[in-house]
Amino acid sequence: MIAIDSASIRILYAMNAIDLKNIETYDDLQRLEIGKDFSKYYSFFVFNSDSLVTAWKKKHPRAESVPVRSGVRGKHFNWSEYHYSEFFIDHSKNTFTEYARMPRYMNHLNSKYTEIIPIQEWEINEETKKILGFECQKATCHFRGRRYTAWFSMDVPINKGPWKFGGLPGLILKIYDDDELYKFECIQIETLKKKLPMMMYEDYKEYKPINRDKLLKLQKMLNEDYMKATGARNLKTQEPISNPVDYYPIEIQ
Repeated sequence: MIAIDSASIRILYAMNAIDLKNIETYDDLQRLEIGKDFSKYYSFFVFNSDSLVTAWKKKHPRAESVPVRSGVRGKHFNWSEYHYSEFFIDHSKNTFTEYARMPRYMNHLNSKYTEIIPIQEWEINEETKKILGFECQKATCHFRGRRYTAWFSMDVPINKGPWKFGGLPGLILKIYDDDELYKFECIQIETLKKKLPMMMYEDYKEYKPINRDKLLKLQKMLNEDYMKATGARNLKTQEPISNPVDYYPIEIQ
């Protein structure tokens, strides 16, 4: 990994938590790091697992295989673009980049795209409530096929939030779509006394450029029927294997 900036603020979000006090009930624990030049949003679960595997490999340099991913997993730990993608904002260029790591056997399709920072057109409501001790105000928007409700606090004057959300006059502490398929809730705001290096994997430069629409179609194909997408076959009959599942992407458009 290489350092691209230093973060002075780190914000933690629980994704789809059943119980905020129990990390094992999260789909994921995600981090937003904010530096002078860049911001980074990524999965702590995946980062922690990667770190453990890297440490194991250093202790076993001659091993031909590595252990199954370990560490805190939450209630789901299969591949998902919401876990395995990392997102970077370049403040100077006003751009947003997703580095999409694909599941096992599909790493050759690792992809990246850059777009102008997505804008949500918010309607701010007078309704308020407290989250983490901060006075929060309600806002709603439609974004790429879904309607969202957000709670932001001007007590934390940061115009960002989880994933691609932002643009409000304060930090988004909680946001969810109308169907509550996707819910992000802030559990901690860390003002770092010592700046933290903001790291990026060196192999991201090898990820294949793609546009966002094509990436969404690729992720949809992998989520809906991973076995079919990988060309898996029955070992005895050599017939193609299909195992379709329901898939509800956060971005419909």
